Amino acid sequence: MHSLALLVLLTGMSVLGESADTDRARIIDSDTDRTPLQTVVPAYPEKARRDRIEGEVQVCFDIDRAGRTRRVAVRRSTHRIFERPSIQAVKASTFRPLDDDQALQAIKSCRTFVFELQPVERS
Repeated sequence: MHSLALLVLLTGMSVLGESADTDRARIIDSDTDRTPLQTVVPAYPEKARRDRIEGEVQVCFDIDRAGRTRRVAVRRSTHRIFERPSIQAVKASTFRPLDDDQALQAIKSCRTFVFELQPVERS
């Protein structure tokens, strides 16, 4: 658990609900029967924020019996600058472990991150 907190601090990601930063990715999950325990949201890359770049990344992955993500890969992306933070966020996220009598889902799960900037208010 401590290593996840360190990862979040070092990579600039935030755990859902713990950041007041308004320029973060919005998450759209695919249908899955697995319950998320910890969802990590990637921070908006500073270069993309500075250059006013917006985009979307879909990351697909398997969830193992213990609830960890495996075989994480980008399926679709509108801009490469968002890919690394999106992959790191999925790798740091966890799901509820399966009980011994539950079958492992064979279908990949996907998570889409939508990176949108908040409009700048002028006074």
